[in-house]
Amino acid sequence: MVITVMIHMYRVFMTGSYKAPREFNWLIGVGLLVLTLLLSFTGYLLTWDQLGVWAITVGTNMAGATPLLGHEGPFGEQLGMTAHNDVRFALLGGSSVEKNALLRAYVWHCIAIPLFVALLIGVHLWRVRKDGFSGSL
Repeated sequence: MVITVMIHMYRVFMTGSYKAPREFNWLIGVGLLVLTLLLSFTGYLLTWDQLGVWAITVGTNMAGATPLLGHEGPFGEQLGMTAHNDVRFALLGGSSVEKNALLRAYVWHCIAIPLFVALLIGVHLWRVRKDGFSGSL
């Protein structure tokens, strides 16, 4: 799916279909690409083997270092972020990689992200109908 989405975006870019009046639809497509990558990542974690545990450890450590949201990131300390109230804590469901992290990855992979994907696909297809197909100009 990741390869298919990237090929589609490459075609849209190469044909110039991201230009007016389709700029908003291009942004929706970029959002769908990000959600596809998140689905790929959370699906990778669900095996819960050694690679999955290290992937979630590295991924959540990166999230803990994001600006404004992580306690290790820029401005985190000034905003009162600690290891027990930042985005890493929210993603893991605790302060360490345990069974709560697997449950959160499962819920994100099977419920939350697919709902966002369905919503964005609906908006994406509506905009294609509204703006016309790229070959119609």
